[in-house]
Amino acid sequence: MAHIEADEFKLLMDAVADAVLVCDGQEHILHLNKAAEVLLGWTREELTGQPFSVLVPQRLRTWKGVPLLQHLLDESLSHVGRPILVPLRHRQGPEVVLEAVMGRTKAQDHGRIVLTLRHISVMPDATAEPLDQGLCLHPWQLAHPGPAQVPSVAERLYQLIFEHAPLGLFHFGNPPFVIACNENFAEILGSDRQRVLGINLLTLRDTRLMDCIRATLQGKHARYEGDYTTVTTGKVVPVRALFAPFVDENGGVVGGVGIVEDVTAQRRLEEERATQLALASTLLRTAPVGMAFFDTRLRFVHINDALASATGQAPEAHLGRSLPAMLGAGGLHLEQFLRHVLETGQPLERLELSAQELGLSGPWLYWTLSIYPVRAGDGRILGIGSVVENTTGAKRAEQERGRLLREAQEAVRVRDDFLTIASHELKTPLTPLSLRLATLERKLERGEPLDPAALHHARQHLTRLTTLINDLLDTSRIESGGLALHPQPTRLDVLIEHVIHVTETLHDAPQRIAFHLPVRPIEVLGDPYRLEQVISNLLENALKYSPSGGPIRVSLEARGDVVLMTVSDPGIGIPSDQQQHLFERYFRARNVSTHAYGGLGLGLYICRDIVARHGGSIWVESEVGRGSTFYVALPTLQASRALAVPTPEPRVH
Repeated sequence: MAHIEADEFKLLMDAVADAVLVCDGQEHILHLNKAAEVLLGWTREELTGQPFSVLVPQRLRTWKGVPLLQHLLDESLSHVGRPILVPLRHRQGPEVVLEAVMGRTKAQDHGRIVLTLRHISVMPDATAEPLDQGLCLHPWQLAHPGPAQVPSVAERLYQLIFEHAPLGLFHFGNPPFVIACNENFAEILGSDRQRVLGINLLTLRDTRLMDCIRATLQGKHARYEGDYTTVTTGKVVPVRALFAPFVDENGGVVGGVGIVEDVTAQRRLEEERATQLALASTLLRTAPVGMAFFDTRLRFVHINDALASATGQAPEAHLGRSLPAMLGAGGLHLEQFLRHVLETGQPLERLELSAQELGLSGPWLYWTLSIYPVRAGDGRILGIGSVVENTTGAKRAEQERGRLLREAQEAVRVRDDFLTIASHELKTPLTPLSLRLATLERKLERGEPLDPAALHHARQHLTRLTTLINDLLDTSRIESGGLALHPQPTRLDVLIEHVIHVTETLHDAPQRIAFHLPVRPIEVLGDPYRLEQVISNLLENALKYSPSGGPIRVSLEARGDVVLMTVSDPGIGIPSDQQQHLFERYFRARNVSTHAYGGLGLGLYICRDIVARHGGSIWVESEVGRGSTFYVALPTLQASRALAVPTPEPRVH
C-alpha cells in the first residue's frame, strides 16, 4: 500500500509545472520532479540521497555561520510566500540564479523541506541576500527586502529601449549574474530569456569573455570579438560585444551592460567580397607557370607565386623594384631582353636559360622565357609581360635517361668483367690441376712412386675450384631466397680452431694465424657448415690481402647476449669510401688488382647473408695500408632461444 502511495506521489509531483525539490530534516534530497530535473540538469537518481549542499556553490555552502538551506528556511519565515534569490549549480557546470519558495512540514527533526524553484522573472520581486546586498537586478530597480519599487518615466523609457534595441543587450550585477536581457540577445545565443537569466558569467568556458566581465566590474570598458559557444545550447555564434560598467549614484560599480552584435551575416559578406577580389589574383598567382608584369620603367608591378618561388623571395618584395635590384648580375642579363622588347615592340619567345647563369639558387634550375609587350587599346605599350616555364623536370628527365643509360652500360661492363674474371678464376686452378693429374697419371703408368706434395697441390687446386663453384651456387640461392640453414647448438670456439687448422694446412702458413681463446666455451645456435664458411672466407681474405706477411689475429668473446668475433690482418686495407659497398655482390675495392688478387667478389656478399640469417651483423673497420678488422656479432645460444622472432632481412653496418 505504501508503495502505491509513493508512486502516486511521484506522478503527482511530476505533473506539477514548477520545479519541486524535497529534502528531509537532515537536508538530504528525497525527491525531485521532472521539472526540477530539466531546470537543474541532474537526474533523480543522481541527486536522491545526496546532501542539498551538492547543489550549492562552494562559496555559499554556509551563510552567516549556518548551512545555506537552514538560512533560507529562517528567511522564509520573515518573507512568507516571497521568493528568495539563490544560485545553484547546474549539472553542466555554470551557476544559475533561481527564485526559491521555501516550506517545511511537521516537526523540525522529522519533517520535510520543500523548495519550489523557478527562473527569475523579468521583473523579480525577491530578496537578494544570498547573492550579496550589492546585486542590482535591473538598472531601474535595486535589490531590496521590501516590495518592488515602481519605475520612473525615465526608467520605463530605458526599459523600452532595452527591450526593443536592434542589438542584443544584457545587464549583469556585481557579482556578475545575468539579471536582464532582451529577446535579441537570447536569439543570438539560440536560447530563451528564462534559460539565460541567472547565469554567473564567471562560470563560462570562454576565458577572454570572463576577462571582459572582470574588467567591467573594475570600472573599465572592454571589447570582445570571436566565436562564442553558448553554455546552454552549445551553439557557436560569431559575435562582437562591447561592455560598459554600471554605477550607482555614489559612483560604485554595481554591475555592467553588454551590447552584443551577431556578425554572422557581416562576416559572410566580407568573406564573399574577399573571395570575389581573390578570384582574379588567384588565377594569376596559382598558374602552373611563372608570370610577371613590368611597367615602362621595367619595375615589377605584379609577380605570381610560382615565379617568386624561383627567385627565393616573397611576391610583395618584388613590387616597385627592378630585376637588377632583385637578382643582381643575373637581373641585368634578363633586363636586356625586356628592354629589347620595350624598344622594338616585338616579342621574344622560348628563350632557354639556366639558374646557374642567372645566379639563382632556387628550385627552378632551368627556365624557358617568353617576353611580350602589353599594349593599350590605341596600341601604346603600357608595360612588359613575361611567362616563365619551369623546364627543370624535363631537363632532369633527360639527365635521368642519360644516367640510366650510363648505369646500363656500367652493368654490361660489370657483367663482362665478371665473366672475364670468373673464366680466369675457374681456369686458374684447372690448368695446374690438369698438369698435376697428368703427371700423376704418367707416374702410375711407369710404376714410379707418387709424390705426396703433388697430391697435396692437386687437392689445393680442387678445393679452390670447389669454393668458386659453391660461391656461385650460394649467390644464386641467396638471390632466389633458397639458401637454407640447419641451426643447432654449436661451439663457436671449437669451430674457429678447426677452420684455422684447415686454412693453415691449405696455405702452408703454420703459426701465422693467432687465435685468442675465450675464457669459457661459447655456444651459438647456428648452422656449423655455414658459420664455417663465414670464418673460412674471412681468414682466406686476411691471408690473401696481406701479401707482406704478418700475423692474422682472431678473437672471440661474449658480451652479454652477443658473441663478438674479430679477424684482423696487417694487409693493404680498404678505402673509406669503398667500405660501405664491400658486402655487395661482385664488388671489388679499387685498390685490388684483378691479376694480383683473385676472387669473384662474392665471398663477403655471402657472409653478410649468412650472418644476417643467424640474427647477427657484420661490419669492417679499415685504413689503407694499415690493414682491416672484420667484426661478426651473433646472439648467444641463450639469447637465440629466448627470442622467437622471424629471420631478419640482411643488414650491413
